[in-house]
Amino acid sequence: MKNKLIYIEWADAYSSNYDEWRTIDECLEWADDYKWIVKQIGWVLEETKHYILLASKKNDIGQDAEPQYSLLTKIPKTWIKYKKVIQT
Repeated sequence: MKNKLIYIEWADAYSSNYDEWRTIDECLEWADDYKWIVKQIGWVLEETKHYILLASKKNDIGQDAEPQYSLLTKIPKTWIKYKKVIQT
């Protein structure tokens, strides 16, 4: 799957962005929020049994030059919920 363009949905870890005391019910309500699913498109640079390495930007410098990549994201495989190849 290397260097293919994919669409991926993955569960990201996140924490409360402010220090506030909450009851257990308020904590569980906060945890049930689904804002932690990230939807991303990127080029697969490497895929192992443990992670996938994506680049969000690709620059084809010229005919003889090797492409360059930017905005890298390394996602643990256990966090991936959905993946679809867009372009081979």
